[in-house]
Formats: sequence, structure tokens, C-alpha cells
Amino acid sequence: MKKILLSILFTSIALVATETEIPYAIGLKLAPQADKIYAQECASCHGKDGKQTSFSGFPDVITYGVIAGMDTATLSKMIKEYRGGVESNDYQPLNKYGYGAAMAAPTRDLSWIEIDAVAKYINGLK
Repeated sequence: MKKILLSILFTSIALVATETEIPYAIGLKLAPQADKIYAQECASCHGKDGKQTSFSGFPDVITYGVIAGMDTATLSKMIKEYRGGVESNDYQPLNKYGYGAAMAAPTRDLSWIEIDAVAKYINGLK
């Protein structure tokens, strides 16, 4: 009986270990996986390489600049401002740069650490 249970246990472990990659879940206390966050939250509008400059959104086509290669600190601050909920001498209200509604949803659940990691990743998209 023990041999059967052990074989079932080892088989289960082997199956779990060979399954496909688990998607990144925003907001978990894990080391940020900036590439996955970017692919999940940013690439649909900004493109896989950060060089897409328009998106057919509501109500019209939204246009913006290339984000690939932007300065990490500047970009991090901008994303935090889009995330909203912060008004101080250091951060401006949500719509400082426009596109507030378009940027609010993908940034809403990101932690400051995740935002910093994504900004650094985008800086590397040159």
C-alpha cells in the first residue's frame, strides 16, 4: 500500500513540475517579472517592442510617443502618476499627461516595486 501511495505522490509531483509556465499574477509578494507584466498589461497598446504609437481605443484612435528606451526614473514616476491615488509635491494627479482612463486600468493593481521593474524593462527596449 505504501509503495502505491508513494508512486502516486511522485507521479503527481512529476506532472505538476512538467506543466506549462504559471502566469504572473500582479500584486503578489513575488519578485516582479517585468517582462510578463509588460506583455500582460502594456504590449497591447505599446507593442511588444515599446515602439507602437497608436491604439484604436474608445472613442477614437489614441496616439502617443514611443516608450522604448525612456529614462527609467521618469517613466516610473509617470506610471505611478497614472496609477492614481497619489497627490503630493512629488506626484501629480492621474490625468497630468492625458490618457488617464486608458492607463488607469492596467496600472491600478501594480505595486511601486512592480512599476519600477516595468520602467526598467521598458528602458531596455531600445
